[in-house]
Amino acid sequence: MSLSPGQVSYWQKRLAATATNADRARELWDLARTLAGGDEESWADLVRMLSAWTQQHAAS
Repeated sequence: MSLSPGQVSYWQKRLAATATNADRARELWDLARTLAGGDEESWADLVRMLSAWTQQHAAS
């Protein structure tokens, strides 16, 4: 899936508005689900990647 320039701008603004790693993690999960759409294999890959990121940054 490819995002339009408007969609990229929207997600960049959402990510820029996050104040903590926990906030950023929620936004990244939302973005991942949007990007994966109905592709369950892609969603599984994104879940693994974001799970690792979330665990690494949970203390922040």
